[in-house]
Amino acid sequence: MSEAAGAAIWELPPIDGPLLTRRRGDADLDVIEREAWNKGYAEGHEAGLAAARQAQQSAQTEVDRRVQQLGSILDFLARPIAHVDDQVQRQLALLAGAIARQVVRREIRLQPDDVIGVIRDTVGLLPVTAREVRVHLNPEDATLVRSRLAEVASERAWSMTEDPILPRGG
Repeated sequence: MSEAAGAAIWELPPIDGPLLTRRRGDADLDVIEREAWNKGYAEGHEAGLAAARQAQQSAQTEVDRRVQQLGSILDFLARPIAHVDDQVQRQLALLAGAIARQVVRREIRLQPDDVIGVIRDTVGLLPVTAREVRVHLNPEDATLVRSRLAEVASERAWSMTEDPILPRGG
C-alpha cells in the first residue's frame, strides 16, 4: 500500500462557458446534414460544370485547329489539279491546232487552189496594225498564190517566203 499512498485522486478541471442545456435531436441533425449535403452538391456541381466547360472549350479549339489544317491540306491538294487542268487545256489547244493543220494540208493537196482562201482568211484574222507578217509556203504553193493573187500597189501586211522543207499545203 505504500504505492497507493503516493497516488492522488484525479479531479475534473473547471470548465468555463455556457452550459448546454439540451442535446441536439435527430431532426436538428437531419436539417444540418441536408444543408451540408446540398451545399457540397452545389459546389461539386459548379466545379463539374466549370471543368466540363473548360474541356469542351479545349476540344472545340482542337477541332477548329484540325479543320483549319484539313482546309490547308485540301487547298494544297487542289493546286496541282488546277495546274493539270491548265496543262490539259494547253495540250488540247495544241492538238486542235495540229488536227486543223492536217485537215488544211489534206484539203489543199486535193484542191491546191484552196490555199489562196486559207491565206486570205488567215491574214484577215490579223490585227489591222500587223506588219511584216511572213507566210511560209511550199515553192509550188507560192507559185500558185503569186499567179492567182494580184499584186497590190500599196504595202501589204504580209509577204510570202518559199520554204522547200514544207510539204505541199503546209
